[in-house]
Formats: sequence, structure tokens, C-alpha cells
Amino acid sequence: MAEIELIARAVIKRGDEILLANKHGEINTFLPGGHIEDGEYAEEALRRELLEELGVESRITGFIGVLEHKFTDRHGHTYEEINLVFEAEIERDSADSAEGHLEFLWVKLAELEKHTLLPSSLPMLLEKWEQDRATFYYAQKS
Repeated sequence: MAEIELIARAVIKRGDEILLANKHGEINTFLPGGHIEDGEYAEEALRRELLEELGVESRITGFIGVLEHKFTDRHGHTYEEINLVFEAEIERDSADSAEGHLEFLWVKLAELEKHTLLPSSLPMLLEKWEQDRATFYYAQKS
């Protein structure tokens, strides 16, 4: 049985663009953020992760939704995630990585699907959220 991972993710916007993260050498992108550690609240974890990844202070401005995701990687490892997605602002618009294995890019909301954003349901969920601003709960089965 896979351990359930709790992850806090940020939707950081700049005009009609959203900030995505990418591990060097990978084709997939993901929202900035990361694992919630023991004893942390989700918002604390997200601010810590954004400081570690981008080297910037951030402010959480709202809750967007919950995305459950179960998948098996190419090595046969099974994962279960609960992603808590928040809206956040950072102190500057530049997106320089503070971690050598990550890079960040600004992508137009309308072009999210071109950037292999994972979990794969996120482009659809974020598009719907952008239209109606209603929080979501979604369970994606891979």
C-alpha cells in the first residue's frame, strides 16, 4: 500500500500567465510547492517551499481546491497524493530558481496543456476555476 503524500501547491499569476516548475531533463511541469512536513499547516508548508524553490517571500491569498491523484511511475512505484491548491503572490515577478534541479517558466493559462502539467486534470480544473472562481474537489484516477 502506498503512503498518502500531502502536497501544497501554488497558483501564482502574472497577468494571463501562471508560474510552472520543471525538473531539469523532464518533460512534465507542475505547480510550485511541495510536501507538507509533520507539524506544518498547509499554508506554512507552501510558504516554506516557495522560499526554498524561488528564494522569495510569498503570501497565500486564497484556497482553490483539492486534487487527489493516484499513479504508478515508469519504475512501477505507486503513489497517492492529495494536492491542496492555493492562490499565492510572490514578492517579485521574476522566477529564478533557488534550487539547481528546478527551473520555472511563465505560461499563458490558455497554453497549459502544451506544457504537460501534472496531474493531467489540472489544466481543466484551473480553466474552470479561472472562469467561475469556485473551489474544486477532484479525484483523478490514472
